[in-house]
Amino acid sequence: MAHLADDPLPASVYQPADEAIIRYAQKSTRLEPIDDDTYGALARHFSREQIIDICLTVGVSNMVNRFHATFQTDLDEATTAEAEAGDRLAGSCPIARPKPPR
Repeated sequence: MAHLADDPLPASVYQPADEAIIRYAQKSTRLEPIDDDTYGALARHFSREQIIDICLTVGVSNMVNRFHATFQTDLDEATTAEAEAGDRLAGSCPIARPKPPR
C-alpha cells in the first residue's frame, strides 16, 4: 500500500503481474490513454477476460471513489477503526483520507 501512488514504482517491491495491474490502475485513474506498453504488460500475465475484469474493477472503484469524494460520505465507526488499525500495522497510507464533511 505504501507505494501505490509512486510513479515510477520502486523496483522489486511488486511481482510483475501486480505491477502491471498497478500501472494500469494509475493510468486509468488519471484518465491517461492506455498505451501498447501498458496493455502489453497486462497481456503477458492475464487473459483477455481477466483484463476485462481488471478494467471493470478499476473503473467501478474510481466511480465509487468519485461519488464519495463529491458527497463527502461519512465513514462508519467500524470502517474508520479498520483503517486506523491498518495504519498502525503498516504506517500511514500515502493516499490522503477525505477531510471531514463541511
